[in-house]
Amino acid sequence: MLGFKSFDSAEVNITGIENVRMIQKNQIIGSDNNISTFENFAMLMAA
Repeated sequence: MLGFKSFDSAEVNITGIENVRMIQKNQIIGSDNNISTFENFAMLMAA
């Protein structure tokens, strides 16, 4: 059976997916439309 062994790892994964979707929909204040979604995500995670 596939799945996450701990709640913490599932939470981190889902949070990352939600952040990427929000960046793609331009729902993040300060996201830059001139750079890729990945670069926006990397800048957000580094902050």
